[in-house]
Amino acid sequence: TALSIFKATFFSTLSLNDANLEVEVTVDESRINSIRFSNLDESVAAMLPLVQPAIEDIAEQIYDTQSLENITLSEETPYTSQVILDAISQAVEKAAVS
Repeated sequence: TALSIFKATFFSTLSLNDANLEVEVTVDESRINSIRFSNLDESVAAMLPLVQPAIEDIAEQIYDTQSLENITLSEETPYTSQVILDAISQAVEKAAVS
């Protein structure tokens, strides 16, 4: 019997302070397995130091619940966290359509 294992990566772009960041979401048939910035370089990380912790916090919540509902956004960076969550949502929507 052949195993059918679906795994795909979907991208979404977000803009913060003139920096375009690619959000990369990797899914399989039933789980969101990875959420990360695919192009976060050192200069952008230095300019936006709270971006990486924000995506890591959101990703952990999504990994735990496998849902984009009821995500607690950082009180320190609510706008940035919402923009990141929106970009993740766009990438997951692409996965749902595929």
